[in-house]
Amino acid sequence: MRVFPGCDVCIEDPLVIDRILTHLDNKAALAEPVVLPPSRAPPQRNLFD
Repeated sequence: MRVFPGCDVCIEDPLVIDRILTHLDNKAALAEPVVLPPSRAPPQRNLFD
């Protein structure tokens, strides 16, 4: 039995649970990875002193 947070549904059928989890795995595999911007150096101190 799986209870999914945020919804009032209780799914007990193992075949349905497997189909849902397989669908979510496939969807995650197709998603583009998050690309972070290049890191920057910290600000310089006393730049104008």
